[in-house]
Amino acid sequence: MKNILIPYNFSEAAINALNYTKQLFKGVEVTIYLLDVYISQPSELLSDEENEKWFNEMDNEIEDELKYLTDVLRREDTSFNYDYTVASNSLTKAITKTIKEKNIDVVIAGTKGAKSLAETFIGTNTMKMINAVKECPILVVPMHYKYKPVHQIVFSTNYKRSFTVNELQFLMKLSTIKKCMLEVVNLSEENFLSENQQRNKVKLRELLQELNVIYKKLDWKESETLTLENHIEETNSELLVLINHKYNFFNRLLDENVIKKSAFHSKIPILILPEIV
Repeated sequence: MKNILIPYNFSEAAINALNYTKQLFKGVEVTIYLLDVYISQPSELLSDEENEKWFNEMDNEIEDELKYLTDVLRREDTSFNYDYTVASNSLTKAITKTIKEKNIDVVIAGTKGAKSLAETFIGTNTMKMINAVKECPILVVPMHYKYKPVHQIVFSTNYKRSFTVNELQFLMKLSTIKKCMLEVVNLSEENFLSENQQRNKVKLRELLQELNVIYKKLDWKESETLTLENHIEETNSELLVLINHKYNFFNRLLDENVIKKSAFHSKIPILILPEIV
């Protein structure tokens, strides 16, 4: 675990994501990259030369702000390495490009969170990012969540697919660093596992055998989201982990109709692991 990328626009959500990152990886040697993105949309009222001048000024202004911030961070906090990058692109394209160029291990994004029960915890931009990023995990931090020492991570699965060491690698490293309990919860309506699910569970046990892990079947309470929310609150867990694949309920949240019907309001950060076949 070496390189962390934070989409940074100087908002309260981005600042909180940075503070959370510093606490989560305290004592670990990492480089934190701050990425600011702006859209360069030419104005029809300006000439090409004037448009180019305006974009250059905008780029320089953003870069000056990020440079000043990273200089302050380097002086005040020598426990991490800090760097920055500015991109004139869409957010998802800028992130995927930076992941490859900087060999990023995890993206940590702040989110404003839901303002009402009709809204979802994860906003549109973050959802687009989750859909676009396949190279590394994304850790989503609610804007008002303040870091708490991690004593338990909840990893939700229904065992309907097999697991690979590559897609679980970040979770295993994080669990080792935090020396915490990893609770694997089975979130499904069925009372018994099928033969395929049992094989997948055995495979998962083999991959996680070096960690402090417990396995639990959650009693279904009206819906998948409500079941998880209640369990997280009851156990005071600090991090929820999901794999973004078609058999996981999180993937169904990407459908707009499902989002409207069953908004997921997580009060704690969510680590989304990409599916690696």
